[in-house]
Amino acid sequence: MPWLSPATRAAAAPARAVDLARLPPTWIGVGTLDLFAQESMRFAARLVEAGVAVEMSVVPGAYHGFDTMVPQARISADFIASWKSALSRSLNDD
Repeated sequence: MPWLSPATRAAAAPARAVDLARLPPTWIGVGTLDLFAQESMRFAARLVEAGVAVEMSVVPGAYHGFDTMVPQARISADFIASWKSALSRSLNDD
């Protein structure tokens, strides 16, 4: 995206941010066959290094969108329950 300024490119994805220290607790879910798997794991590591609480679910053999394509599969149900639980904890944190 050469037409975007460096600041805009950085703001387009959280993983491009230089300073991650003030981000909220984060849940990241990815399958090992997802094209974004390595990027997601590197982002999680950077968040941890910045002192951000991170919960990560890495699903062996799963591809991008597996949970929406086969939501009735047990592995999908577990994955969905994981992000819903993280979201609920975040919204109900006092």
